[in-house]
Amino acid sequence: MKVFFNDGYVAPGHGADTTRKSGEIAAALATGRVPSVDLVDPVDLVDMVEELVPTVHSAAYVNALKTGRPTELAESQGFSWDEGIWEMAANSTAGVLAAVNEALTIGGASGSLSSGLHHARRATGAGYCTVNGLAVAANHATEQVDGTVVVLDLDAHCGGGTNELVGDNQRILHLDLSTNGFDQYQPKGDDELLVLGSPTDEAYLDHVDWCLDRVPTDSSLLVYNAGMDPHPSISAEGLAERERRVANWCADHAMPVAWVLAGGYTWSISMGQLVDLHLHTVTAFATTNSGRLSQAVPSLRAQAANTFLAHNGNARNNHITRNEPKT
Repeated sequence: MKVFFNDGYVAPGHGADTTRKSGEIAAALATGRVPSVDLVDPVDLVDMVEELVPTVHSAAYVNALKTGRPTELAESQGFSWDEGIWEMAANSTAGVLAAVNEALTIGGASGSLSSGLHHARRATGAGYCTVNGLAVAANHATEQVDGTVVVLDLDAHCGGGTNELVGDNQRILHLDLSTNGFDQYQPKGDDELLVLGSPTDEAYLDHVDWCLDRVPTDSSLLVYNAGMDPHPSISAEGLAERERRVANWCADHAMPVAWVLAGGYTWSISMGQLVDLHLHTVTAFATTNSGRLSQAVPSLRAQAANTFLAHNGNARNNHITRNEPKT
Protein backbone atom coordinates (compact mmCIF):
# COMPACT_ATOMS: atom_id res chain seq x y z
CA MET A 1 0.00 0.00 0.00
CA LYS A 2 1.29 3.46 -0.91
CA VAL A 3 1.40 6.05 1.89
CA PHE A 4 2.33 9.60 0.92
CA PHE A 5 4.70 11.88 2.85
CA ASN A 6 7.64 14.21 2.45
CA ASP A 7 9.51 16.61 4.71
CA GLY A 8 7.33 19.49 3.53
CA TYR A 9 4.59 18.13 5.81
CA VAL A 10 6.69 19.19 8.82
CA ALA A 11 8.18 22.38 7.31
CA PRO A 12 6.65 24.98 9.71
CA GLY A 13 8.70 26.13 12.66
CA HIS A 14 5.65 25.88 14.91
CA GLY A 15 5.96 22.76 17.06
CA ALA A 16 2.29 21.71 17.27
CA ASP A 17 1.38 18.04 16.96
CA THR A 18 -0.34 18.83 13.65
CA THR A 19 2.98 20.07 12.22
CA ARG A 20 5.17 17.35 13.75
CA LYS A 21 3.45 13.99 14.16
CA SER A 22 3.51 13.00 10.50
CA GLY A 23 7.31 13.01 10.59
CA GLU A 24 7.31 10.71 13.61
CA ILE A 25 4.84 8.35 11.94
CA ALA A 26 6.87 8.34 8.72
CA ALA A 27 9.99 7.47 10.73
CA ALA A 28 8.15 4.56 12.35
CA LEU A 29 7.00 3.32 8.94
CA ALA A 30 10.53 3.59 7.57
CA THR A 31 11.70 1.13 10.24
CA GLY A 32 9.16 -1.45 9.08
CA ARG A 33 6.56 -1.05 11.83
CA VAL A 34 3.88 -1.84 9.24
CA PRO A 35 5.00 -4.33 6.57
CA SER A 36 4.11 -3.93 2.90
CA VAL A 37 3.95 -0.13 2.99
CA ASP A 38 5.61 2.08 0.37
CA LEU A 39 6.38 5.59 1.64
CA VAL A 40 6.03 7.84 -1.41
CA ASP A 41 6.76 11.53 -2.06
CA PRO A 42 3.76 13.41 -3.55
CA VAL A 43 5.82 16.41 -4.71
CA ASP A 44 4.84 15.87 -8.36
CA LEU A 45 1.30 16.99 -7.51
CA VAL A 46 2.25 20.31 -5.87
CA ASP A 47 1.69 22.12 -9.18
CA MET A 48 -1.85 20.68 -9.23
CA VAL A 49 -2.36 21.96 -5.68
CA GLU A 50 -1.45 25.47 -6.85
CA GLU A 51 -4.28 25.20 -9.38
CA LEU A 52 -6.91 23.51 -7.20
CA VAL A 53 -6.59 25.20 -3.80
CA PRO A 54 -7.82 28.59 -5.16
CA THR A 55 -10.97 26.84 -6.39
CA VAL A 56 -11.79 25.98 -2.75
CA HIS A 57 -10.15 28.77 -0.72
CA SER A 58 -10.28 32.51 -1.36
CA ALA A 59 -7.43 34.26 -3.17
CA ALA A 60 -6.87 36.54 -0.17
CA TYR A 61 -6.47 33.59 2.20
CA VAL A 62 -4.14 31.67 -0.11
CA ASN A 63 -2.00 34.78 -0.58
CA ALA A 64 -1.82 35.27 3.18
CA LEU A 65 -0.59 31.69 3.64
CA LYS A 66 2.15 32.31 1.08
CA THR A 67 3.24 35.78 2.25
CA GLY A 68 2.32 36.01 5.92
CA ARG A 69 0.26 39.14 5.33
CA PRO A 70 -2.12 40.08 6.82
CA THR A 71 -0.83 38.35 9.93
CA GLU A 72 -4.22 37.62 11.46
CA LEU A 73 -5.29 35.78 8.29
CA ALA A 74 -1.98 33.97 7.78
CA GLU A 75 -2.14 32.72 11.38
CA SER A 76 -5.89 32.12 11.55
CA GLN A 77 -5.46 28.35 11.98
CA GLY A 78 -3.51 28.96 15.20
CA PHE A 79 0.15 28.72 14.09
CA SER A 80 2.76 31.46 14.02
CA TRP A 81 3.44 32.14 10.34
CA ASP A 82 6.67 31.28 8.56
CA GLU A 83 7.45 30.19 5.00
CA GLY A 84 6.97 26.58 6.01
CA ILE A 85 3.23 27.11 6.48
CA TRP A 86 2.49 27.17 2.75
CA GLU A 87 5.07 24.44 2.09
CA MET A 88 3.22 22.23 4.58
CA ALA A 89 -0.19 23.07 3.12
CA ALA A 90 0.92 22.51 -0.48
CA ASN A 91 2.72 19.22 0.11
CA SER A 92 0.20 17.69 2.50
CA THR A 93 -2.64 18.60 0.13
CA ALA A 94 -0.64 17.04 -2.70
CA GLY A 95 -0.50 13.92 -0.55
CA VAL A 96 -4.27 13.76 -0.25
CA LEU A 97 -4.63 14.13 -4.01
CA ALA A 98 -1.97 11.47 -4.58
CA ALA A 99 -3.74 9.06 -2.23
CA VAL A 100 -7.03 9.64 -4.09
CA ASN A 101 -5.32 9.04 -7.44
CA GLU A 102 -3.72 5.84 -6.17
CA ALA A 103 -6.94 4.54 -4.61
CA LEU A 104 -8.86 5.11 -7.85
CA THR A 105 -6.09 3.65 -9.99
CA ILE A 106 -5.86 0.36 -8.06
CA GLY A 107 -9.47 0.20 -6.86
CA GLY A 108 -8.17 -0.15 -3.30
CA ALA A 109 -6.59 1.75 -0.41
CA SER A 110 -3.98 4.45 -0.11
CA GLY A 111 -3.26 7.15 2.44
CA SER A 112 -1.43 10.34 3.25
CA LEU A 113 0.14 11.38 6.55
CA SER A 114 -1.67 14.71 6.16
CA SER A 115 -3.48 16.35 9.07
CA GLY A 116 -5.04 19.71 9.87
CA LEU A 117 -7.80 19.72 7.26
CA HIS A 118 -11.49 19.70 8.16
CA HIS A 119 -11.93 23.00 10.06
CA ALA A 120 -10.38 25.18 7.33
CA ARG A 121 -12.96 27.35 5.56
CA ARG A 122 -13.02 29.19 2.27
CA ALA A 123 -11.61 32.46 3.58
CA THR A 124 -9.79 31.45 6.77
CA GLY A 125 -8.06 28.72 8.68
CA ALA A 126 -9.46 27.40 11.96
CA GLY A 127 -8.75 24.87 14.70
CA TYR A 128 -5.17 24.04 13.59
CA CYS A 129 -6.43 23.41 10.03
CA THR A 130 -4.76 25.38 7.23
CA VAL A 131 -6.00 24.06 3.85
CA ASN A 132 -8.98 21.73 3.60
CA GLY A 133 -7.42 18.93 1.59
CA LEU A 134 -10.56 16.83 2.09
CA ALA A 135 -12.61 19.38 0.18
CA VAL A 136 -9.93 19.93 -2.46
CA ALA A 137 -9.64 16.19 -3.12
CA ALA A 138 -13.35 15.39 -2.97
CA ASN A 139 -14.33 18.21 -5.30
CA HIS A 140 -11.60 17.23 -7.73
CA ALA A 141 -12.59 13.55 -7.57
CA THR A 142 -16.13 14.35 -8.73
CA GLU A 143 -14.59 15.58 -11.98
CA GLN A 144 -12.61 12.36 -12.40
CA VAL A 145 -15.15 9.61 -11.67
CA ASP A 146 -18.85 8.82 -11.87
CA GLY A 147 -20.98 8.16 -8.80
CA THR A 148 -20.91 9.64 -5.31
CA VAL A 149 -17.74 10.70 -3.50
CA VAL A 150 -18.12 10.15 0.25
CA VAL A 151 -16.21 12.06 2.93
CA LEU A 152 -16.27 9.98 6.13
CA ASP A 153 -15.05 12.09 9.05
CA LEU A 154 -14.33 10.22 12.30
CA ASP A 155 -12.28 12.95 13.94
CA ALA A 156 -13.47 13.80 17.47
CA HIS A 157 -14.55 17.28 16.32
CA CYS A 158 -17.11 18.35 13.77
CA GLY A 159 -15.94 19.20 10.25
CA GLY A 160 -17.58 22.59 9.85
CA GLY A 161 -15.09 23.69 7.23
CA THR A 162 -15.76 20.65 5.08
CA ASN A 163 -19.49 21.26 5.40
CA GLU A 164 -19.02 24.80 4.12
CA LEU A 165 -16.82 23.74 1.20
CA VAL A 166 -18.58 20.60 -0.10
CA GLY A 167 -22.11 20.81 1.30
CA ASP A 168 -23.57 22.29 -1.88
CA ASN A 169 -21.96 19.69 -4.16
CA GLN A 170 -24.64 17.05 -4.69
CA ARG A 171 -22.03 14.57 -5.89
CA ILE A 172 -20.41 14.58 -2.42
CA LEU A 173 -21.90 12.97 0.71
CA HIS A 174 -20.41 14.14 4.01
CA LEU A 175 -20.81 11.68 6.93
CA ASP A 176 -19.48 13.12 10.19
CA LEU A 177 -19.33 11.25 13.53
CA SER A 178 -17.97 13.35 16.40
CA THR A 179 -17.52 13.04 20.16
CA ASN A 180 -17.05 16.78 20.72
CA GLY A 181 -19.31 19.62 19.56
CA PHE A 182 -16.49 21.95 18.46
CA ASP A 183 -17.19 23.35 14.96
CA GLN A 184 -20.74 21.99 14.94
CA TYR A 185 -22.88 22.87 11.92
CA GLN A 186 -26.21 22.21 10.23
CA PRO A 187 -25.79 19.43 7.64
CA LYS A 188 -27.01 20.05 4.11
CA GLY A 189 -29.06 17.69 1.95
CA ASP A 190 -28.37 14.04 2.75
CA ASP A 191 -25.24 14.82 4.79
CA GLU A 192 -25.14 13.52 8.37
CA LEU A 193 -23.63 14.93 11.56
CA LEU A 194 -23.77 12.90 14.77
CA VAL A 195 -22.30 14.29 17.99
CA LEU A 196 -22.08 11.67 20.74
CA GLY A 197 -21.70 12.62 24.39
CA SER A 198 -19.20 10.33 26.21
CA PRO A 199 -20.14 7.12 24.37
CA THR A 200 -18.87 3.71 25.36
CA ASP A 201 -16.64 1.90 22.89
CA GLU A 202 -19.56 -0.33 21.95
CA ALA A 203 -21.96 2.56 21.33
CA TYR A 204 -19.32 4.46 19.36
CA LEU A 205 -18.59 1.48 17.12
CA ASP A 206 -22.31 0.96 16.56
CA HIS A 207 -22.47 4.52 15.21
CA VAL A 208 -19.46 3.89 12.98
CA ASP A 209 -21.40 0.98 11.49
CA TRP A 210 -24.43 3.27 11.13
CA CYS A 211 -22.32 5.71 9.06
CA LEU A 212 -20.95 2.95 6.86
CA ASP A 213 -24.47 1.67 6.23
CA ARG A 214 -25.29 5.09 4.75
CA VAL A 215 -22.66 5.00 2.04
CA PRO A 216 -24.65 4.91 -1.23
CA THR A 217 -24.34 1.92 -3.52
CA ASP A 218 -23.34 4.22 -6.39
CA SER A 219 -20.28 5.52 -4.51
CA SER A 220 -16.97 5.57 -6.38
CA LEU A 221 -14.61 6.77 -3.62
CA LEU A 222 -14.38 7.10 0.16
CA VAL A 223 -12.20 9.92 1.54
CA TYR A 224 -11.60 9.00 5.17
CA ASN A 225 -10.58 11.50 7.87
CA ALA A 226 -9.22 9.06 10.46
CA GLY A 227 -8.97 11.05 13.68
CA MET A 228 -7.45 9.49 16.81
CA ASP A 229 -8.61 12.29 19.11
CA PRO A 230 -11.71 10.41 20.34
CA HIS A 231 -9.06 8.84 22.62
CA PRO A 232 -8.95 8.62 25.63
CA SER A 233 -12.76 8.69 25.84
CA ILE A 234 -12.68 5.88 23.30
CA SER A 235 -10.02 3.33 24.16
CA ALA A 236 -7.03 2.56 21.96
CA GLU A 237 -8.52 -0.91 21.44
CA GLY A 238 -11.83 0.64 20.40
CA LEU A 239 -10.12 2.89 17.85
CA ALA A 240 -8.09 -0.05 16.49
CA GLU A 241 -11.37 -1.93 16.04
CA ARG A 242 -12.88 1.14 14.32
CA GLU A 243 -10.06 1.15 11.79
CA ARG A 244 -10.45 -2.57 11.14
CA ARG A 245 -14.18 -2.11 10.56
CA VAL A 246 -13.71 0.74 8.10
CA ALA A 247 -10.91 -1.07 6.25
CA ASN A 248 -12.82 -4.35 6.10
CA TRP A 249 -15.99 -2.58 4.95
CA CYS A 250 -14.05 -0.95 2.10
CA ALA A 251 -12.53 -4.31 1.14
CA ASP A 252 -15.87 -6.12 1.31
CA HIS A 253 -17.52 -3.46 -0.86
CA ALA A 254 -14.58 -3.04 -3.28
CA MET A 255 -14.55 0.63 -2.33
CA PRO A 256 -11.51 2.74 -3.28
CA VAL A 257 -10.47 4.63 -0.13
CA ALA A 258 -8.01 7.43 0.53
CA TRP A 259 -7.34 8.03 4.24
CA VAL A 260 -5.60 10.85 6.13
CA LEU A 261 -4.51 11.18 9.76
CA ALA A 262 -6.81 13.90 11.20
CA GLY A 263 -6.78 14.72 14.93
CA GLY A 264 -4.62 13.19 17.64
CA TYR A 265 -2.63 15.10 20.25
CA THR A 266 -0.04 14.70 23.01
CA TRP A 267 -2.08 16.58 25.59
CA SER A 268 -2.53 13.46 27.71
CA ILE A 269 -0.28 10.89 26.00
CA SER A 270 3.30 10.72 24.72
CA MET A 271 4.30 11.15 21.08
CA GLY A 272 5.13 7.45 20.98
CA GLN A 273 1.63 6.58 22.14
CA LEU A 274 0.15 8.97 19.55
CA VAL A 275 2.21 7.33 16.80
CA ASP A 276 0.92 3.93 17.94
CA LEU A 277 -2.67 5.19 17.66
CA HIS A 278 -2.21 6.49 14.12
CA LEU A 279 -0.45 3.30 13.07
CA HIS A 280 -3.74 1.48 13.72
CA THR A 281 -5.05 3.21 10.59
CA VAL A 282 -2.06 2.25 8.45
CA THR A 283 -2.08 -1.32 9.75
CA ALA A 284 -5.80 -1.84 9.20
CA PHE A 285 -5.69 -0.82 5.55
CA ALA A 286 -2.34 -2.47 4.81
CA THR A 287 -3.50 -5.83 6.17
CA THR A 288 -6.81 -6.04 4.32
CA ASN A 289 -7.27 -6.76 0.65
CA SER A 290 -8.53 -3.18 0.26
CA GLY A 291 -4.91 -2.39 -0.57
CA ARG A 292 -5.10 -4.51 -3.73
CA LEU A 293 -7.25 -4.33 -6.82
CA SER A 294 -10.41 -6.30 -6.15
CA GLN A 295 -11.26 -9.12 -8.54
CA ALA A 296 -14.98 -8.41 -8.08
CA VAL A 297 -15.32 -4.64 -8.43
CA PRO A 298 -18.97 -3.73 -9.00
CA SER A 299 -19.58 -2.50 -12.52
CA LEU A 300 -20.17 1.15 -11.60
CA ARG A 301 -16.90 1.36 -9.68
CA ALA A 302 -15.06 -0.42 -12.47
CA GLN A 303 -16.49 2.15 -14.89
CA ALA A 304 -15.44 4.95 -12.53
CA ALA A 305 -11.91 3.58 -12.30
CA ASN A 306 -11.72 3.31 -16.07
CA THR A 307 -12.97 6.89 -16.40
CA PHE A 308 -10.28 8.05 -13.98
CA LEU A 309 -7.53 6.19 -15.83
CA ALA A 310 -8.71 7.55 -19.16
CA HIS A 311 -8.41 11.09 -17.82
CA ASN A 312 -5.15 10.66 -15.96
CA GLY A 313 -3.14 7.74 -17.31
CA ASN A 314 -0.78 5.93 -14.97
CA ALA A 315 0.44 8.37 -12.32
CA ARG A 316 4.14 8.31 -11.48
CA ASN A 317 5.30 8.85 -7.90
CA ASN A 318 8.67 9.33 -6.24
CA HIS A 319 9.39 6.52 -3.81
CA ILE A 320 11.06 7.41 -0.53
CA THR A 321 11.48 3.88 0.78
CA ARG A 322 9.89 0.45 0.60
CA ASN A 323 9.31 -1.89 3.51
CA GLU A 324 9.04 -5.57 2.64
CA PRO A 325 7.15 -7.99 4.90
CA LYS A 326 9.32 -9.37 7.66
CA THR A 327 9.74 -13.09 8.11
